[in-house]
Amino acid sequence: MAKKGTTGGPRTRRVTQEDLKRRHEYQSRAERDRMWQRRVFIVTAVLIGLSVVVLVGALFYEQVIWPGQAISKVNGDEIATRDFEDRVRLMRWLTAEQIREFYFLTGGNLETIQQYASQQINDLRRPQIIGSQVLDEMEEELVIKQAAAAMGITVDEAAVDAQVDDYMAQTLGLTLPSDETATPTTAPTITPTPLVSPTPSNTPRPTETATPLPTATPGPTATPTGTPTETPIPSPTATWEPTVIAATLESATGDFFQDAKKAVGADREAVRQLFYYDALRTAVLEELTKDLPTEELQVNARHILLSFNPDLPAGQTLPPTDEEKAAALARAEAAMAALQDGEPFADLAKAISDDTSAASGGELGWSSPDSFVSAFKDAVLNATIGEVIGPIETEYGYHIIQVHAREIRPLTDSELNTRRQETFTTWLDEQKAAATIERRDDWLDRIPEDPSYNSLLGDILPLG
Repeated sequence: MAKKGTTGGPRTRRVTQEDLKRRHEYQSRAERDRMWQRRVFIVTAVLIGLSVVVLVGALFYEQVIWPGQAISKVNGDEIATRDFEDRVRLMRWLTAEQIREFYFLTGGNLETIQQYASQQINDLRRPQIIGSQVLDEMEEELVIKQAAAAMGITVDEAAVDAQVDDYMAQTLGLTLPSDETATPTTAPTITPTPLVSPTPSNTPRPTETATPLPTATPGPTATPTGTPTETPIPSPTATWEPTVIAATLESATGDFFQDAKKAVGADREAVRQLFYYDALRTAVLEELTKDLPTEELQVNARHILLSFNPDLPAGQTLPPTDEEKAAALARAEAAMAALQDGEPFADLAKAISDDTSAASGGELGWSSPDSFVSAFKDAVLNATIGEVIGPIETEYGYHIIQVHAREIRPLTDSELNTRRQETFTTWLDEQKAAATIERRDDWLDRIPEDPSYNSLLGDILPLG
């Protein structure tokens, strides 16, 4: 039997349990490393993906959702944040253009600018002011638009063009051919402040006469003007042919729209929207006031006022003390006695009356009784013509009154326009009170602050 050899081939090493354990541990560590690398990669990819999603979502919200959200609703009709922001930017620019033009008209006189344009400058420095005014105005526009639709009132492109022409003509100091003989109207002009305001009455009382604000644009309010252009600007007394005026307005209007686009990105239609609402407001006003009487009962009277407190600033009142009332009554009774003794009414009024009419001998001229406070109105309506009556007590003091005449008189153009505006204002206040207006709680956060004050006026009126 052959014997097994012990040489000549590789000797097989016996794999021990310890070898298997070490091999398993090595393979497990490598697998674990690869597993963690895969996990880190996946987590990193997920985080990057989430960041991209968040970034895209934020951009989408900021660029699409936020601008499209309603900042306010008027009877269910929405005002989009985008439209509000665009309007605020436009009105900031228009306000700055008004200040800029006034700056050059005054030769850069800072004292005059501070005197007459300080409010507008302050508005630009505090974005909430113009933002609040703009939102009020846009809500009001929707109220008017809804009411106009219910009344069957519409405006066409020609009416909007007429508003644009009127605005540009005022800016350039031109007189439109149709305005030369036409009766003055209450056509509104674009402004960041409420258009129609109550007109001061002729109520006899101590009054303080305000110095009128000079503006580059004629009108009852400080209306922003367009950007100075290369269009020739005629003097207010110049007489131009209608074709020349039309060409001048067309050129100036084109420059105005281009300047608005360049300054705040407002396209032509966005700017024309302002003029559309002006035209609509005018159309509603015309409809509401078409049947207003053109004449009314008026009285021509004069008076002497013995104020409860002559030391108060003109036009201000405080509840009088018993001592003040007694003193004023004693002065009024002494005045009546002096008149009965033959003292000339005008001389006495100039000497002792506490009303601003004292300078004219107490004369109030022809006025509607409705312009007076209640007790004074009753007195002038019931007094015998020529008789001196009093003392008549009102909240301002005691009055000695003499009525010269009462008669039905035609209203002047100014008086008729005042009645028209008062009628429209009363109607609009009622419409707004009846409307359901819902603003977002965060509407103040949506007021844009651009274009900034420095970018608008920093070159001529730095904040310092």
